[in-house]
Amino acid sequence: MLSDLGADVLKVEPPEGDVTRLMGRQVNGIRGYFHQHNAGKRAICVDLLAEGARELMLDLAAKADVVVENYRPGVMAEFGLAFEDLLAVNPRLVMLSISGFGQTGPERSRASYAPIIHAEMGFLDRQAFVDGDKPTDVALSVADTYTGLHGLVGLLAALHHARATGEGQHVDLAMINALMYTDDYAHSILEGAPIISGGGQIFDATGGPIILAGDEKWWWRVLNTRGGVADPTPPGADLETKIASRREAIVGFLTSFETRQELLARLDELNLAWGDVFDHRKVFEKQRSVEAREILTEVDDRDGGTRRITQTPYKFSSAKAGVRGPAAYRGEHNYAALQEWLGTDTALIDELHRNNVLLQEEKAAELGEQR
Repeated sequence: MLSDLGADVLKVEPPEGDVTRLMGRQVNGIRGYFHQHNAGKRAICVDLLAEGARELMLDLAAKADVVVENYRPGVMAEFGLAFEDLLAVNPRLVMLSISGFGQTGPERSRASYAPIIHAEMGFLDRQAFVDGDKPTDVALSVADTYTGLHGLVGLLAALHHARATGEGQHVDLAMINALMYTDDYAHSILEGAPIISGGGQIFDATGGPIILAGDEKWWWRVLNTRGGVADPTPPGADLETKIASRREAIVGFLTSFETRQELLARLDELNLAWGDVFDHRKVFEKQRSVEAREILTEVDDRDGGTRRITQTPYKFSSAKAGVRGPAAYRGEHNYAALQEWLGTDTALIDELHRNNVLLQEEKAAELGEQR
């Protein structure tokens, strides 16, 4: 996101590379997951255990506005790159540290990925309760993405403070904090209230399943009073029977139309929020706003063609944001980035390679030779 907003983002990878380089479809040596999350960034590859690596990182930190890291708490200090070390060379530096359980607390040293946070914060059990099923993880890294978004907010706030005061700042962001803060059902836990879904319900309908969203009592009232759907509830029925009878009547209404277009037009006329339940493999070709809202863009696939990727959601009236290029090979910008950031000459960068402080994969080295 920082790259899409115009920042020169320099990704520092370990010798073995980012693990997400192994995930997704491969196109000319770069797999889909890494491509999606790293397009537009530059990349250097550094062995932080090598002699001279710490000094190189401190030199880069001295020129940076922001440092982002997601090691377990304490690991940066082991490399001699704790916030205090970086602040000593750059008093205006903003550092964002993302971890599962935070820089302080009894669980600070635990390994964590998004599914761990989903489970421990009750997210999975709650969904199983609502669905009447056993807990399973979701096919979306909610804790990761929410924490990334909150990280961007905290980082930009700290950067604004640094520019106003000259004072750097360390932002400690835990995934457990980010997920729970963003959980709009947290009140039900805190206050012992029943879970009343304000989300959606999926029904059979003409032309395929459809989801209705909002308060169920409201859209039943609309269908009953304005949509011509009679209340089939028997006199004196209990609540469970009333709900079941009304939902059956709703299905009858939704399946009563000759065409899908007629159904959707009627729902729009009643001002009810509806959604098509698209096949996840066909969303980009079937959802009508994908093209109009520029949800996708194309970048160089490093193989003479282009590759589709999701575009930044931010649209500014007086500025431009967006994906600015493809994902990098490991160590691709060892030379260019150090020359531009630090003014390092080629001979010294060659020496850092010989000493295994800097590393490059073969494709990155080939690109370097072409330059």
